[in-house]
Amino acid sequence: MSKMSRQGRILLCVFAVLLQWQPWSVASATDLVPPKGYSVGFTATTVDGVQTYVCSDGEWIKRGSSADMTAADGTSLGTYWSVYNKETRAIDYFWSIRNSDGTRIESGYPISGLQASVLRSFVAATSAVSQYLAIIKIHRYAGDAAQVAFVALTGTQGGLPPREELCSSPTATADVPFAGNFTFYNQDRQPPANLPQSLTPKANFVQVVFLEGKVMYKFTKSGQWLYRGISATIRDVAGGNNLGKFGTVKKPDASGSKLLLQFTDPNGFFLLGQKVARPIQMSADGFGWQLLKVTTSGGFVSPVGKFTYVLIGGTMGGLAPRIAGRTFGMTWGSPFTAQCYLYT
Repeated sequence: MSKMSRQGRILLCVFAVLLQWQPWSVASATDLVPPKGYSVGFTATTVDGVQTYVCSDGEWIKRGSSADMTAADGTSLGTYWSVYNKETRAIDYFWSIRNSDGTRIESGYPISGLQASVLRSFVAATSAVSQYLAIIKIHRYAGDAAQVAFVALTGTQGGLPPREELCSSPTATADVPFAGNFTFYNQDRQPPANLPQSLTPKANFVQVVFLEGKVMYKFTKSGQWLYRGISATIRDVAGGNNLGKFGTVKKPDASGSKLLLQFTDPNGFFLLGQKVARPIQMSADGFGWQLLKVTTSGGFVSPVGKFTYVLIGGTMGGLAPRIAGRTFGMTWGSPFTAQCYLYT
């Protein structure tokens, strides 16, 4: 197979994937910001940043990057690096954040560690590496970065691979200088203000948790994608502790509710709820926010009383594909993240 034909096949595959995953993989500059429910925690600027490439089959392949980081006041904030993961065949991103003096004493750790995967990327200039929005997959230790859910890299400069002519040896490597700015977004601990009335229950807000999972669709003979259910892991924050599961159950309760929140830690309890109003799509790239009324509950009861409402908001992803399925009856799992607000 010639080099040109191989590139053509690759481009066709990439184009097909992007059509279906557009909300999660391709973005504009304004899309590198998470939805309502997240706020800027802190920012950083790279220092002595490099993008690392290795020569393979006549092409430069990205294998990682690294940089020191400074805070807005010029003090050292920590370090950043990324490495190629052979198992997932993707780049994993890491940040080591220096904890402030007070947080260091309180948490017992000198740093807060973050590991993330890119959700969206955007080429802002042909002379610089892509900008991106990444979601935290793992929190390590504790401290100033404990509530970080997303990290954006913007304002990139440099970092592109060397000329192909320099890729003359299969073991050649290159470190190319780059610069950029990081914005660390924290998960808010309160629901967003000024929500539509149909998304604002007359109840007392108690806590928020993070959801990450998939919305399932099925391609029908009518040529449409039909919603089939939802499933997700419940965490205290993106990449944080696993608290339980959320999703559609087959057998509804006496009120017909089929959406279950099952909390297993630290005190087990469950909630079954149903929509009480039409979902409202608050952003173009996330499924509609929805308010659920709790109709059945069991297990541990909070000291502040039983939960009465659940708001699913701060959504990203979870939308039906934008192109038709290849065959009728096929299913599609659309990845999503959201925040889950609990009320009594």
